[in-house]
Amino acid sequence: MRCVLCERDIHPMLTWEGLFCRRKKWVACARCYAKFERARADSYEGINTLYIYNEAMKEWLHRFKFAKDSVVAHIFADELKRAFKRYKRAVVVPIPMHVDKKRERTFAHIDVLLEAAGVRYTHLLEKTTSDSQSQKSQQQRQKSATLFRRNAIQLKKDTPLVLVDDIVTTGTTIRHAREVLEQDGFINIEVVVLISARL
Repeated sequence: MRCVLCERDIHPMLTWEGLFCRRKKWVACARCYAKFERARADSYEGINTLYIYNEAMKEWLHRFKFAKDSVVAHIFADELKRAFKRYKRAVVVPIPMHVDKKRERTFAHIDVLLEAAGVRYTHLLEKTTSDSQSQKSQQQRQKSATLFRRNAIQLKKDTPLVLVDDIVTTGTTIRHAREVLEQDGFINIEVVVLISARL
């Protein structure tokens, strides 16, 4: 088996789980994994992040989102699966992609990350604009009009929710999504983000 990032041969350790699991788990080598920087365990403004944005993560993110290589989503599958074990009773809510953007990129990257990790999710939001936040300045992001609206799916308002996004910079996207859900009456909302690139 070869590492999907550097194409070196991988020699995985044999485990009982590995013997009985058909899912290909060893998708990157230890050397490549070591280049990703873990985030601190504590949350920032209620946002729980798993990794810090560095050069290795920049390359991974470009390959995943812009080069449209969905295979690399599996690199963080086990980490995401572990992170969501603490939210067993919660409904996982991905930050949605605008339909035009999804057509352009061919897949919704948050959905693919969760599917690779075997995490079930429910879309409660719809994106109202195809504008990319990454192309805006911090000031422009903070002045953005509402980015989301609620869709027609109904849940009890005391249902715990976990918002999920791939990367956080200013927190504008998460703030807009949380506000829409809170305005709809949801009172228990947590946030998990794969990468922190705080400005």
